Amino acid sequence: MTLIEVLMALAILTVAAGVLMTATSRCLAVVRTAKNYYEARRILETGELEYPLLVIQKKGEKDLTPLNLNIGPINYPNGFSYQRTSERSADKEDLMIVNSRVTWSAKGKAAFEEVTTYLYYTNDVSGL
Repeated sequence: MTLIEVLMALAILTVAAGVLMTATSRCLAVVRTAKNYYEARRILETGELEYPLLVIQKKGEKDLTPLNLNIGPINYPNGFSYQRTSERSADKEDLMIVNSRVTWSAKGKAAFEEVTTYLYYTNDVSGL
């Protein structure tokens, strides 16, 4: 083998090692992102279990009342935060639009996962 062949083989190995390191770092970034989204979904479920959406009839009142519509923000471990907000639909009087959101910081950027739930309740019990 000549010196040129050895240098060519070394250059090819260096390029291959660089490509493998780049692929590995991208795979680790994808794994980190997947882990964050998995944790966010778990916290969304935890928030929904700890603060369920309820529609009750208060004693002595005729109308139904939704409870636990606006929650948070509640801080969870690892920098995750859960919050739920609601608003009445402009079209339907008995329709509430409920947004549950988990936020966190990933590499200095804010990231979030959000679920929208439509809660329909009516005080019309004539059909029952």
